[in-house]
Amino acid sequence: MSKKLDLIIGTIIIIYYISINLLFGKITFSEVFFALGVILIIYHYMKNKLRKYFNKKFKSKKIINIGKYCIIAIILFFMIIECAIVIFPKKDNSYSNYVIVLGAGVKGKRPSLTLKQRLDTTIKYINNQDKKPKIIVSGGQGPGEDISEAQAMKKYLVDNGIKEELIIMEKKSTNTNENLLFSKDILENETSKSVSDLDIKIITSDFHAFRSNMIAKKLNYNTVSFYTNNTLPLLVPVMYSRELLAVIKSYLIDIKNNL
Repeated sequence: MSKKLDLIIGTIIIIYYISINLLFGKITFSEVFFALGVILIIYHYMKNKLRKYFNKKFKSKKIINIGKYCIIAIILFFMIIECAIVIFPKKDNSYSNYVIVLGAGVKGKRPSLTLKQRLDTTIKYINNQDKKPKIIVSGGQGPGEDISEAQAMKKYLVDNGIKEELIIMEKKSTNTNENLLFSKDILENETSKSVSDLDIKIITSDFHAFRSNMIAKKLNYNTVSFYTNNTLPLLVPVMYSRELLAVIKSYLIDIKNNL
């Protein structure tokens, strides 16, 4: 059984890739899962030849052991980041004066599945508040989108009972860093206060909260909390693994640029 573990895992990953794309349409980053499954299956049938090659190429066991330790260190590093993403607080239902809803793609004029979940979470949050906060819907127009994410978000919220006068659109952003940067400008113009003095709720997906907080803190969102939707169980592997790489990218690019 253990000798075929790589073959079994590879097959399961490919079945997972096919399943989520059939059920939910094209899922970004799922191609990586497909590639990983194919690599594991190929590895299963070539691993004996590969072992002989590396044993011949690197006769010193010390070099092989160093390689193994490096792989273990990388895996542990990834596990630490993933744990931080998972355990970050995401369910603060307390009142905040302003809510920022982060965009997540539009299909034509309709919110994508991820964006719809965020909007439904926004409606739930707003309806549970006695005093209604202002809502910034943040997201520009990307490839394949007939309107900006902000426009699609506003329409969805209004169609579902949220008062139009509560909603402010931010229509320029193309990523999370810009979502929060441009929303910061709107907030400071709206209130004539620094964003560091405002109590802000960010509504996004559960897997996205940790990275959003990283960026928000670097942009001086001092009092910020999160209220997120739960990712559908079948999409958890692809969404959380994609987010792991996005966190590293954000730290190296977005956050460094904000310093």
